[in-house]
Amino acid sequence: MTTTPNPAAEAIRAAGLRVTAPRQAVYDALAADRAHPDAEQITAAARALLGRVSQQAVYDVLAAFERADLVRCIDPAGSPAARYELQTHDNHHHLVCTSCRRIVDVECGADTVPCMHPSADHGFALEATEVVYWGRCPQCQESGEEDSPTTRPKENP
Repeated sequence: MTTTPNPAAEAIRAAGLRVTAPRQAVYDALAADRAHPDAEQITAAARALLGRVSQQAVYDVLAAFERADLVRCIDPAGSPAARYELQTHDNHHHLVCTSCRRIVDVECGADTVPCMHPSADHGFALEATEVVYWGRCPQCQESGEEDSPTTRPKENP
């Protein structure tokens, strides 16, 4: 009997974690939603797959996935909630709409990692750079939607 490979179970197992139904559901929810969902959205998707799962179980799974480097938490300044994506270990950053808070992946403009270099590394062995670009998405520009002063990032002095 041949079994169909389960990408969620394989990834979870490869990260050194035990495969459980909530972990598979959270992984599948993230794989299906590339729009950087928050924990509430992930919980709703996991519930649609499992029927029942607590919000706390989803937070626990997300924390375990972060420790195992399966997911990346994106928490732009001023965002009402942290957002998540499957960790792809690629060289990308994020665009965040200052009006609707939509997050979009954007490839780094350089071929090397990290793709930005500080003026001094203070002895650190640099591995990655996190960049967030802020602006208004095409839909908000078209609709005339204004930036929200409570969610706009603070400018550097």
